[in-house]
Amino acid sequence: MNLDPFMHNLAALLHDLPQGRREAILTVTMQLRRYAALMEQAAAMSQAVFAGAHKDKVACMILDGAGRIGHYRAGAFILETDDHPTIAVAYGEFAGTEGRPAPVELTAARVTRVGPERLGAMNMALGIELPPHELYLVPVASPDTRIGTLALLDTDGESPDDRLMEAYASRAAMAYLHAARQP
Repeated sequence: MNLDPFMHNLAALLHDLPQGRREAILTVTMQLRRYAALMEQAAAMSQAVFAGAHKDKVACMILDGAGRIGHYRAGAFILETDDHPTIAVAYGEFAGTEGRPAPVELTAARVTRVGPERLGAMNMALGIELPPHELYLVPVASPDTRIGTLALLDTDGESPDDRLMEAYASRAAMAYLHAARQP
């Protein structure tokens, strides 16, 4: 039997296999789907940049891509600016905060998790109410330039999606830098 890892009814097709074998195939299939999502989002972002997309559109694509790669309930892309960190794009509970200064706690030089107990000050600063989940902060940076941070409301804690998000963020930084340099 030839299996297509992107079939929607794959689990049903595998019902006759022993449970351990079925689980192993489904695990590998999910990994393949996650990697495919990463590549799809990185390729779409690159195509837009090379077609001349404005940096604001690329910022939207970066956050949208992050939401497609991982299962994050809400998110914001915080840009580092000369004055202060600023929320460029947002979705979910962060919606409506675009253009606002971001608390410095939403910026990260390295991958960080912020526990729900620390969200109160951020909620007050942003004028929103984030539910009590971890915030997963992923720096969007090239080897020599820090662009900003993806702040993602993570309802399921650490997962394999997190490592992919870190790889995606480095590619997103390069795309954003290229778009920002275009006239």
